[in-house]
Amino acid sequence: MTESESKPAGKKEKKDQPVEEFRGMVKRAPVRRKPAEPVSTEKTDNKVIKMLDKNPLGMTLPEMAGGPRKIGRIRTLRPMLAAAIKQGLVMPVSQRSGHTVYRLVKHITNR
Repeated sequence: MTESESKPAGKKEKKDQPVEEFRGMVKRAPVRRKPAEPVSTEKTDNKVIKMLDKNPLGMTLPEMAGGPRKIGRIRTLRPMLAAAIKQGLVMPVSQRSGHTVYRLVKHITNR
């Protein structure tokens, strides 16, 4: 028997290295990312400001509540949003699917 007949096809042997065959994806270490931190370090009990701080693109009131059918949650968030607007922390910027989009003033920049 010759060398080509005794070795299976597709496997090549390099000098001083064992034969390895990978099937599928190559294993790698998991990517470790630090968790997203809110931009401000101030403590606030206003849930609207906390949500808008995590989302710089802005949110509508139904998005903050978790959906347009969460009427009870929308009713609890509406006075918090009104208080934030009066304090000058939040501004209405545009509309998305018929609802007003609110953004934090510190996230509003010239583009």
